[in-house]
Amino acid sequence: MSTRPKLQIDASPAVRERAKAVAYARGLSLTEFVLQALAKADDKQLTKLIEKDLKDRTPPGRPTTK
Repeated sequence: MSTRPKLQIDASPAVRERAKAVAYARGLSLTEFVLQALAKADDKQLTKLIEKDLKDRTPPGRPTTK
């Protein structure tokens, strides 16, 4: 298993909590919500990388065997 780097965003606790609420209301994790927002930055390469990352992402919860 490879180690994934962490992305940190400096925001107030109020912004973080509101972003979490919006993400969860849309059925997303906070990370998925932020990545989708970044994908809208009008950069084709970034959008492509984020789409691949979201597709390859392991679902939340307990691991399952295939």
